[in-house]
Amino acid sequence: MKKIAIKVVCLAALLFGTGSFAQAQFRQSIFLDGVLPVGSFASSATVADVPFGMKDMGKEAIIGFGGGYRASYRFDVGLGEVAPFAQVDMFWNTIDGNWKEKFAGHKYSTPNYFNVPVMLGVSYLYDELWNDITLFGEFGLGGDFFFISHEGTGKGNERFAYKPTVELAWMVGAGAYFGQHVSAGLYFYGLGKHYIDYTDKTIDNNTFAAADAALYTLASKRESRNVGELALRIGFHF
Repeated sequence: MKKIAIKVVCLAALLFGTGSFAQAQFRQSIFLDGVLPVGSFASSATVADVPFGMKDMGKEAIIGFGGGYRASYRFDVGLGEVAPFAQVDMFWNTIDGNWKEKFAGHKYSTPNYFNVPVMLGVSYLYDELWNDITLFGEFGLGGDFFFISHEGTGKGNERFAYKPTVELAWMVGAGAYFGQHVSAGLYFYGLGKHYIDYTDKTIDNNTFAAADAALYTLASKRESRNVGELALRIGFHF
């Protein structure tokens, strides 16, 4: 009797799984974002003039823009849908306008910040409530690639270049679908604690950078930034 019960349960699970897979819908999404930096990423620089150097690079970020792509499968779970997904985003932030003027005054390139989070996650979509409006909440976990463009002129000893870094990242978001193809939501991205460091080329060719890096080596510490973004997102789903 016990063996029969086990076989029945296994068969039911197989049929349920097959049925759920058959009902699964593959979806692709494209996102447009307005992003507001948070954490030490948006903190104030301590220097009075440019260049920032390791001490202040990764600060003074202001409102930026971004976009992303997602591939997902939707499964009906009775009280809504669950949608596992894979997603890649890119966020761009520049620095505060007053600092941009100082860089321009020295004929220096202004540093720009780029974050590329790559994540796996899951979204829950609640059944339609009013006239094709569907609420959703979601969570993702992965890694963030942080890139800083160089500051300086790009000529000889006046170029300061920074190493890209990768750190653990996560995001949480909520919003609503309006019909099947458009959504709007508010997200928070915790993009990790990134360490600021020069490239070897910068240290080799620049006296200021070499001395700056040596100072932090002697002090046995490294400059780090807690990078985060608050994102207002519009999504298009196909």
